[in-house]
Amino acid sequence: MFADERRNSPLHNLRDVIGALQLPIIDVKGRAGDFADVHFDIMEPRTWVETARCILRFRQGRKILAPQYRETIEAEQQLLAHTFVSGRSITGMRYPLAPTAVCYPGFFSAEKTIPIAESLVKRGYLRKSFFDRVHECGSCSSRRLSVREECPSCRSADLQETALIHHFHCAALLAEQDFRQDTALICPKCSRQLRNYGKDYDRPGHVHRCNNCAALTSEPEVGFICLDCNAKIDADSAKRIDLFSYSITDAGADFLQTSDVPMIGGLPISLAQRLDQLRSDANMSLAVAEITYHAKSSIIALKGEPTFNRLRALFLENVQNHLAGTGSVHVSASADYLLIDYRESGSEADITALLLRCENILSDHLEASLRFISYPASASQ
Repeated sequence: MFADERRNSPLHNLRDVIGALQLPIIDVKGRAGDFADVHFDIMEPRTWVETARCILRFRQGRKILAPQYRETIEAEQQLLAHTFVSGRSITGMRYPLAPTAVCYPGFFSAEKTIPIAESLVKRGYLRKSFFDRVHECGSCSSRRLSVREECPSCRSADLQETALIHHFHCAALLAEQDFRQDTALICPKCSRQLRNYGKDYDRPGHVHRCNNCAALTSEPEVGFICLDCNAKIDADSAKRIDLFSYSITDAGADFLQTSDVPMIGGLPISLAQRLDQLRSDANMSLAVAEITYHAKSSIIALKGEPTFNRLRALFLENVQNHLAGTGSVHVSASADYLLIDYRESGSEADITALLLRCENILSDHLEASLRFISYPASASQ
């Protein structure tokens, strides 16, 4: 029940503070807005009914959940279950009080929600839709940026729009203020007075004049100032970030209602579901292997996390293509896994050699290694 007004605090991380999902937030102060699931006012009987309906909706949703997901501590399962129980999509909202400039009312803060939601999208349990595109400060990663027109020469924002004057006699093309002397127009190039518009001169358009360096430009550059660290950023060098909203898929809802999915601690939920689908096939000899990237830290330190993620995605695509119908790749936030038919994929040495082939075509080696978590009975003998 939300009774603390937190007058000086943002609300985007309300779920982070209370630390609970699958339970409704009831706003009794009328200030939480979309961040609460329902508003209750003792003076308005209408809100009594709305509050009761909200509580019942959460209760019914929890009843439908398979037992292992009602009190789960796994972040992916928590987020997916809360989406199902609350009946709310993970909808983005612009929020300038947070450095991320986005929040997801009813859920965790964007810093927590986005990585988990993206992982669930890869597994097919959430679908995402474009919400917005923002720019990010390279110094502090804030997205609270002030957009402004700047002088291409000195990057000052002190620009003044002025009319251009074209003097026919000497072909001077300058800002009007360069010609203006009191009330007269005197050409600074040839010192003639301009008297007749259309005969002595014309006005071909407008330009921006920089009051800092006096440069003229018809196309000012776009730049940013970070409102958090005051860094100056060129538009071309600013990092572009696409933001998305998320909603649960039929596969996600079905997964949450399936009670017999074997959950191996720490493994992606997609892998557990795939194991459940294949375990009755007597013709398959299934094994699970974890992929570890020993060069991850060094690549991130030298070239950044986006480069590592790109290399990892290309590597896994190569692995999946080589496995074809003999195995599948499953991705989690912390590690990647292979589910393979041991009879078709060959020995452990063969699979390790396959990983090496898939890695050799990359610009940087990930130093991937394989650790089998479970062997089929025939392979372990």
